[in-house]
Amino acid sequence: MNDFDGLDSTSKRVALAVLRQGPVSRADLGRMLGLSAPSLTRLTKPLVARRLLVEGEPVAQNSTGRPSVPLDVNASRAHVVGAKFVTDALFAVVTDLKGTVVASHKVQQEFPSPESAVATLEELVLGWAAPWHPVGLGVSLGANVDADGNISRVSFLGWPDSPFRDLLAGATRLPCVVANDVHAFALAEHWFGFGRGCTDFAVATLGAGVGVALVCNDELVLGQAGRAGRVGDVTLDDGRRLRDVVVTSVVSQHVEAALGSALPTHASSEDLARFSHDPRVQVVLDDVARAMGQLVGQVCLYTAPEKVLISGEDAGLLRNHQTALHDGIRRYVQLRPEQIGIESLGFDEWARGSAAMAIRAHMTPRS
Repeated sequence: MNDFDGLDSTSKRVALAVLRQGPVSRADLGRMLGLSAPSLTRLTKPLVARRLLVEGEPVAQNSTGRPSVPLDVNASRAHVVGAKFVTDALFAVVTDLKGTVVASHKVQQEFPSPESAVATLEELVLGWAAPWHPVGLGVSLGANVDADGNISRVSFLGWPDSPFRDLLAGATRLPCVVANDVHAFALAEHWFGFGRGCTDFAVATLGAGVGVALVCNDELVLGQAGRAGRVGDVTLDDGRRLRDVVVTSVVSQHVEAALGSALPTHASSEDLARFSHDPRVQVVLDDVARAMGQLVGQVCLYTAPEKVLISGEDAGLLRNHQTALHDGIRRYVQLRPEQIGIESLGFDEWARGSAAMAIRAHMTPRS
């Protein structure tokens, strides 16, 4: 049974606010939610009694006032599984309710169909993850995912359209969430990472593909049938398409042409980084950084986020090319340095994003 079943809607709002803002004082929590002190006491008392929320050590407010006792979510109360599929592997994590990874696992194989993926996840949930008694499963992949967990345009994996969430739920017997991978990662960063505390937030990812996810007015933007954020066809100021400049396969080709020699097949960001100090390669990476800057600038022009995170497997390549990155951004907007983050992203972090989707579903059960 979900710990939050049976709670009224206001109690669920309180628990979610503590998850996202905790540890937080009751006074601050009341201001956030527009609740009086007596109402908040009435609502939090049963949550603490049930160990859904925990009280921290008292914090002195001033020399004469009564110490404040902060509230936080009991993170170890429940665990979820998050999984991310790529072309030749499955990455899975178990996290607590605050998105902290407590275990990770990799399955190195290809998944020719949704059914093969479901069979492997069923084995993982019932075997490897069983000691944590997971209360939910989140899965993300590069695809359009609608509100019912149906997937389409699964281009990287070559799968047909399918009712993926229903297949997973039937096999694992867990509450399941299926999401686009960039959307899932953005939720994790909004709740637990670089975007925590922001009402408006954006993520741009760089790697085998390029994508964007938006949080506007504190809500993740999914778009019609989950299609929001497919930005590969965005046109740059010189007429080129974004995907023809920044994705890993194209960058590898341009680096090979600059060096006049071949890179390893399916070159990774680590392979590219080995040549990053070569002036010929720096020209290529400046071009990538400037293009990503234009994307970020356009996103900020249209949506005005408080912060933007550039992430993904290849994001680290931009660290030494921030002059070009900011040149691209400044074509559209002015951002302060603290508004922009650059974070290299491993596949366990993608899987953690999937887990965040499962956490959100667990904390906001349907009535």
